[in-house]
Amino acid sequence: MIRHNDEPVYEDFLDHHAFARRVGHHILNCQPPYVVGVCGSWGAGKTSFLRKLWAYLGGGFPLPDEATRLLREKEKTNKKIKELREKTLTEWFCETRFDFKQRCKDHNDNDRQLELIWFNPWQHQFESSPLIALLNEIRRHFSAKHQLLNEAGKISKLGIHATLKAIGDAAKGLKIPLPTVQGYAESRREYDAENFSEQLTSQRFRDLFEEAINVITGGNGLLVIFIDDLDRCEGDVAYRLLEALKLHLNTKNCVYVLGLDQQHLEESIARTLSGEKETWQFRYVARDYLNKMFQGLFVLPVPRQTTRYVETLLNKEDKFFWKRLEQLFEFNKADWPELVTALDENLPHNPRKIKSFISSWKLFLDTLPEKAEKLDWRLTLVLHYLAQFEEQLFRKVEEAPEFYEDHIVTFCLSGNNPGWRFNLLELPYETTPASPASGSKPHDSDKGALGSPSSNDSSPQKSDKPHRVFWISRLIRKISSELGTLDREMILRHLPQTGDSPQVAIDD
Repeated sequence: MIRHNDEPVYEDFLDHHAFARRVGHHILNCQPPYVVGVCGSWGAGKTSFLRKLWAYLGGGFPLPDEATRLLREKEKTNKKIKELREKTLTEWFCETRFDFKQRCKDHNDNDRQLELIWFNPWQHQFESSPLIALLNEIRRHFSAKHQLLNEAGKISKLGIHATLKAIGDAAKGLKIPLPTVQGYAESRREYDAENFSEQLTSQRFRDLFEEAINVITGGNGLLVIFIDDLDRCEGDVAYRLLEALKLHLNTKNCVYVLGLDQQHLEESIARTLSGEKETWQFRYVARDYLNKMFQGLFVLPVPRQTTRYVETLLNKEDKFFWKRLEQLFEFNKADWPELVTALDENLPHNPRKIKSFISSWKLFLDTLPEKAEKLDWRLTLVLHYLAQFEEQLFRKVEEAPEFYEDHIVTFCLSGNNPGWRFNLLELPYETTPASPASGSKPHDSDKGALGSPSSNDSSPQKSDKPHRVFWISRLIRKISSELGTLDREMILRHLPQTGDSPQVAIDD
């Protein structure tokens, strides 16, 4: 069962396992040094995707339920637990571990060992240097692996000892340039001139780092370092870490996999390069910088359908939730597919937003007292959408329920902007507005695709602000066509009210 918190999941409710396998193949076939970027907006599931990719490449992941039970009961051997783990991976990625090992072979058909490290710079952005935090994470991993190899009598080189010491000592002396408004190119030339001797130290460090990877991976292996949430860091932190990867850790046996929102990262780096002044002029520099930094950029696909994900989050087996649906709406099993479809079609296909919406919608239902006249569950979805994504509109409906019909429904049917609260609000691309009401001005677009509604305000809209899509407009139009005009009392019955709600009785 999927959790309602914001932790990453390994289970595949969005059909990402196949994509993770293909990205994994690309990593196994690349020629390091190589940097891979997995791009997606906040909440798109980048961390969960990286965890799936981590599991595919051999990283740790939660044991299957059966393996956990066997561990607790201590009834079976580790061999049985390993078999269950392999079975789970095979079912997830539709590829046996034998096939995976064949893909890991080098061009001479020799087995190639992978070592994986996970690092989240966001958790270290207030430390003196994210590079030191990353190097400490690498050192912990190398030290643990070095101890295992040493105990097994497989250590024959001393290079790793020097590297472990260098990571702890020399890393603190590595300096990363931070360009200012004087210009990226000029600042970089000054840095190179002033730190020539330091770059020799960096080269020595890189040689030791590369040798350590060779020892840890058996001579021809690959170190894959996952770096998540880079775009959440402050601009200078993200920039310094990227520079560190390029200057000091860019070796021929190391691959970096970064999860990021490219637009946010570009804006952060542009602010760093510009010194917070006229940031837009540095966006092209930031984009060019990232293009040089990444050898491969993968855009995490937006799920075309989220019905399985929605059903899992709703949890049909939750007796308390089902009883609440029956009490408020006289809900039955025949209504379930329509509920799932309504959520799939009227919410942004962003996994985090869907999860948050469904979780808080259930709480929204708990605030509605049971009444003699049953409610319409579709209208609760609309009102909760307003509360979660368009609070200004929701507050206006709370103050004056007539606002729903007079302004929100009118906007969804005609595409006209009835006031400043609708500024930068767009109807979904495929929505075709109905015939405008008498006296209303039709929208400029008559071909279905609606741009930003024209404003009736005299003040112009700022083009640098993002536009918001009013996804729930589809459901509003459907309710309007089926129920007609909703009066004030109908809207009020569907709004949360203070006071105690009746307890839901559950039969044993």
